[in-house]
Amino acid sequence: MNANSDKLSPATTGFALAAAVAILFNTALAWAKDAYAPLNAWLKSLTGHHWTTHGLFDLAIFIVLGLVFTNARTGANMDSKRLTGALTLAVTVAALGLMLWYVFF
Repeated sequence: MNANSDKLSPATTGFALAAAVAILFNTALAWAKDAYAPLNAWLKSLTGHHWTTHGLFDLAIFIVLGLVFTNARTGANMDSKRLTGALTLAVTVAALGLMLWYVFF
């Protein structure tokens, strides 16, 4: 990033957007594996523990989407405030979603 500019690099925007998607994916996968026991069992069968597989899936989503978004220059015109807002929104939605899931289900 140029010190005289608010323009972010394609890698910064690409991987920040990938992080937002991975955060939401993490929440959806947690819901799905809690709601559907065969999915939880399948995840466990892959690495020996469902949380290990869950984490590897999260990491794969983050890396693959980060590279795709970087190469496609997704969010190239996004400023730092908007990118921070997107990440904050994803974290807030995921946190509330998990909290409500575990409180009510």
